Amino acid sequence: MAIKNLDYECYLDALRKYSEHQEDWLKVGYAPQGFYLKDFCLIEADGLFHLFHIAGTPGVSCCLPGNEVWFGHATTGDFQTWETLEPCLYIQPDSWDNGHVFAPFVLKKDDLFWMFYTGCAIDNTQRIGVATSENLQNWQRISDRPVIRPEEFEWAFCPTEKGSACRDPHICKWSDEYSLYYTAVTKDGKGCVARATSNDLVNWTDRGPAYTFSKLNHCESSNVQELDDRYLLFFGGHHEYWSYVISDNPYHWPDQEPAALEKGITAMEVIRRAGKRWLVAYFKFDCYRMFLGIVDWSERHPTICEISSAEELVQFGI
Repeated sequence: MAIKNLDYECYLDALRKYSEHQEDWLKVGYAPQGFYLKDFCLIEADGLFHLFHIAGTPGVSCCLPGNEVWFGHATTGDFQTWETLEPCLYIQPDSWDNGHVFAPFVLKKDDLFWMFYTGCAIDNTQRIGVATSENLQNWQRISDRPVIRPEEFEWAFCPTEKGSACRDPHICKWSDEYSLYYTAVTKDGKGCVARATSNDLVNWTDRGPAYTFSKLNHCESSNVQELDDRYLLFFGGHHEYWSYVISDNPYHWPDQEPAALEKGITAMEVIRRAGKRWLVAYFKFDCYRMFLGIVDWSERHPTICEISSAEELVQFGI
């Protein structure tokens, strides 16, 4: 007598409903059913955009053990229809990242995908680790140690227990060298965006703070974008705005007052460019969902104009 495994059938049914759930994503913002979305990254592969993001339970603090313990993964070809996939890269209960995983950033080198992420201990002590994948679904950590360990850096405030600031990796390649930018705090208590360099994505050399805030004790979700031979360093946490500073040098930003781009959003990622017009994605603080917008850098005072219809994506080839 064949006995049907009802528990397994229940699992398959739940997975199908989770994967196929659709809303008017351009208007309401994307997040997987039953979860919120925070810091994320997007990477194109085989005609699809793959989204990796912090995922958590609405109403539950990101600091509480048991929340934000894996990355959400979803794909889309047009940002109107999403396939929500099974989560990936869970915490390791007996390791340095046994509390939470934050802020993934994925890039491709040769035939391998590399995911840089913030790993947190139960007490929120933070470091940056790396995992690799051949298919963007199954990830293996490259080591049992984080690759960025600021407690080894003379300039950094980074205790080895009871919390520390070392998160939000973003990587650019200038010439033949990779630069990894991340948010940190100096020993005198100032927020900064720090930088490390590597030729192989495995071994990293500390280069110290690339930009230090005179009035801010921490910033969030930084990334670097090139525009007209200048380099824009973006970050959140500046008077509730998503802001930026400008430099002629991608290794250092001089002291300056940040320019505000948009209020109430953070973690902006650039999807595609059409001249001076950028298609960007970001999440909102009031709902923790991912939205799309356009920034036109030919304007005197650029800001983010939110997209709510598919017609606005055509100019970017989507």
